[in-house]
Amino acid sequence: MDCSFRWETLLEMKTNGVEFFAGDGFKRLRIVEINEKTKSVHFICELGKITWPLKYEKLEEVHRKVHGGEVELIPYKIDKLVPTWGNYVTGLFKYLGCDKDAKEIRESFPPEGGSETG
Repeated sequence: MDCSFRWETLLEMKTNGVEFFAGDGFKRLRIVEINEKTKSVHFICELGKITWPLKYEKLEEVHRKVHGGEVELIPYKIDKLVPTWGNYVTGLFKYLGCDKDAKEIRESFPPEGGSETG
């Protein structure tokens, strides 16, 4: 995986005030708070709304599924794994380069219901 998803990257993003777009490509977000004790993050959108905490453990789980080809990096698909977080998580993972790796993995598998030989 060439993406840069890891706890240390999230800490750097918060420290540096890095902004990224949500999965819809419209809403600007940034990590506003990180609780190292509980390993959770809070995001803030351009309107100043702060999210409730999202556990890093849950992000890791979704990250593995994206890179494992189990789920596409699309907000409504991510919402099924982390209700109400699909747009934010998709944007974060796209910013970190997960969409490029995940696309390559998906393309190496045959389409659902199909086979490699046709």
